[in-house]
Amino acid sequence: MTRLLDALGADLAGPVATAADAERLISECRPDVALVDFSLRDGESAHDLIDRLQDQGISVIVITGYEVVPLAPGKVKAILQKPVSAAQLVATVHQVMSR
Repeated sequence: MTRLLDALGADLAGPVATAADAERLISECRPDVALVDFSLRDGESAHDLIDRLQDQGISVIVITGYEVVPLAPGKVKAILQKPVSAAQLVATVHQVMSR
């Protein structure tokens, strides 16, 4: 995903594997959109990270292998099921950025 987004001209910050690493990263630079895997390293859930990103006005796209993601409606801009195709990723990022 990073190579694809980089090739399309996105200014990337990351990837990171934990919520703590993500928080350090967003304290240094505020992204327009965050791609967040719902299940982080060592089984850490992304619930709190998603809440903090939303509180800061950062759009969140969740990427997951789970069929059902326990998130309140409107919590994230999109949920993509793994495996995510290049076309699906690009279309979703463009859609979120254009809102």
